[in-house]
Amino acid sequence: MSQTKNNRVINSKENLLLTLFYIILFTGIGLRCYQHLMGRSLWEDEAHIALNFLKFGHLGLMSPLENYQTAPILFLWIVETFCDVFGAGEVSLRFFPFIASVAALPFVFYMTRELTKSSLAGFITLTIFSLNLSLIYYSSEIKSYTVDVSAYIFILYLLLSANRYVVRKRTLLLCIAGGAAILCSNASAVVLFCAAIYMLVKDWRNRRSTIDKIFASVSKSSLIVLGTWAVVWTINFFRFIYHHPYADGMKGIWSFTFSPRNIFRKPFADFITERINDTIYTDMLYFTDKYYFPQILTCIVLFSIIYAAIKKQWVILLFTVLPILLHLFASMLKLYPFFSRFILYLLPAFIILISYGVASLIAILPRKAGNIIAVPVSIIFCYCCSYKSIEKFPSWEREIGPVISFINKNYPDKQILVTTPYTLYTYYMERGVARNKNLHPLKWNLSPWDYYVDDTVRSVSSANYLLIYSADGFADGYKEVLHNLDEHGYIVRRFEYKTYGVAEVKPSE
Repeated sequence: MSQTKNNRVINSKENLLLTLFYIILFTGIGLRCYQHLMGRSLWEDEAHIALNFLKFGHLGLMSPLENYQTAPILFLWIVETFCDVFGAGEVSLRFFPFIASVAALPFVFYMTRELTKSSLAGFITLTIFSLNLSLIYYSSEIKSYTVDVSAYIFILYLLLSANRYVVRKRTLLLCIAGGAAILCSNASAVVLFCAAIYMLVKDWRNRRSTIDKIFASVSKSSLIVLGTWAVVWTINFFRFIYHHPYADGMKGIWSFTFSPRNIFRKPFADFITERINDTIYTDMLYFTDKYYFPQILTCIVLFSIIYAAIKKQWVILLFTVLPILLHLFASMLKLYPFFSRFILYLLPAFIILISYGVASLIAILPRKAGNIIAVPVSIIFCYCCSYKSIEKFPSWEREIGPVISFINKNYPDKQILVTTPYTLYTYYMERGVARNKNLHPLKWNLSPWDYYVDDTVRSVSSANYLLIYSADGFADGYKEVLHNLDEHGYIVRRFEYKTYGVAEVKPSE
């Protein structure tokens, strides 16, 4: 009788956890669907690459892209395929990152549980991951950042999963997933490097080989997987990355995101502090800054690392701490920016460290006390990690649609000068959304004097003309120009919406 009662309790608990899993999962999927389908226009960075899909086919995308853009070749081909089938609208252009994010979401829980051996850590990670605004937003943008995140999740899941099908087909699945990750995500090289270390060390430990015979201990399965990854990576590197014509220019543009090399000097400390405060806590994780939460979080991460080392759970450190250090090292070598969306794929590693720390703190308490506080502590913690994301959802800061509609309605033929949104307006012009095609690009960051004597401005300023600009004036450097035009009474009419604006400007005297 007692055994039957225990079974009922266990079954009830399992059903409750399964229900909770699906609630969190479908909430995350629902938020991503809303973000993807809400009708948000492209913004400049997306338009830069979107124009390439309008102009080139699959073969053309193998050459350097226009508008100073780069992206992994398989990512480009998949997006181009969706454009061929469904048209080059916003939804189809963003569809591959969207499905990659949704497909990876349920595996976040299982991957974390396998890595940390804690279901509680799995639920905390899944909750934060499902509700995080950065991960939701980038699931609906024409960039490979979300694919980077999905590659991290899938590779770790396939490496660690005890699922019978995965165990039986692990070699084949890793070959396919790793090869696809290399061709879809430049950042995947970091997690694949960590995965290679894991496989080699695991083989060495399983066969109990000595250090001098470590290579002889490598299993056939590992050789096949690592050989496949090496071949795909080599072909991809020398065909699409090595001596890329934009490489030097990109290094100049993103120079502020490269870490100083001397880790014992103040510039390095300042760089890390800025990345933690601005990139990790503010621009990506949206964690609350109240209740001393950043300080608490820092302590939890440090505890997590120390506790994993004490417990000799090196696999956790291998897939959380090492990727962060590898990316930081790559930024020191000026190979990859250590900044915002470029390190989006490191968010799972950071979230796992946080979740593991919380779960471990609860686990070291007496069992009865741990069972009592586990649920309330987890709820409070997830709330502090997620409520700012929920408040700011959906992310819709940039929207040029109303500006284009305003021009279509009031100025169908007037000459247009465009600053940073030039490729954005061109994209909508190519699609037939923007009907006024009298378009002229302007240089960025002109002073008022340079603006008035600019050849493009002088060529169209014999009559009233339109100026499309960044509404805050900072993104394109036109704050002073707009102020000067307004001060001299040259602006006849102005319309602004969110981050874009258009002004009817009369000729200067």
